[in-house]
Amino acid sequence: MNDFNGKFSKRFYLFFPALLALVLCACGKEENPAAPVSPFSDSTWEYTVEDILAYEGSEPATYDSVYGGICYTYPKPYQNRQGTIKYMFDDEERLMCVAWTCAADEEQELYDFYDLIEKDINSQTGETGSSSHAGRVWYRENGNIILSLMITSDLKAMQYAYLHPDVSSPPKE
Repeated sequence: MNDFNGKFSKRFYLFFPALLALVLCACGKEENPAAPVSPFSDSTWEYTVEDILAYEGSEPATYDSVYGGICYTYPKPYQNRQGTIKYMFDDEERLMCVAWTCAADEEQELYDFYDLIEKDINSQTGETGSSSHAGRVWYRENGNIILSLMITSDLKAMQYAYLHPDVSSPPKE
């Protein structure tokens, strides 16, 4: 009987740490957590209206979304600039677009900011080239990115948007 206890003890001492390590590793990880949609929000495409309200606040400005639902907007800084973040939902309350916009008094200020963001997106996507401020779309399998400028005598604004794959289109041939 003494020999049985000795073998059992040795096996237990070897097995228990391995089992404990396995349990601790498994408990600390979520199963494939979704990555944030954009660099200016921690939201994912799985976020609901309730998630957005909890994340950004319960007092948004709202208007009809181009996707058939509601667009929730909040003041939000990005890259040391004050702007507005928009969360656009479809008629089934699925998040379809996350966009950040800002305005400026001077055209050159927006051109410079556009160039900075375009370089950042290019480094993230591995693409090169520039659009000479005419606006640009990065066509991606996990949703398009759109960077656009609006320069008029009355308005100087830029929008940086991430689209859900369901509302993204492939490049035109």
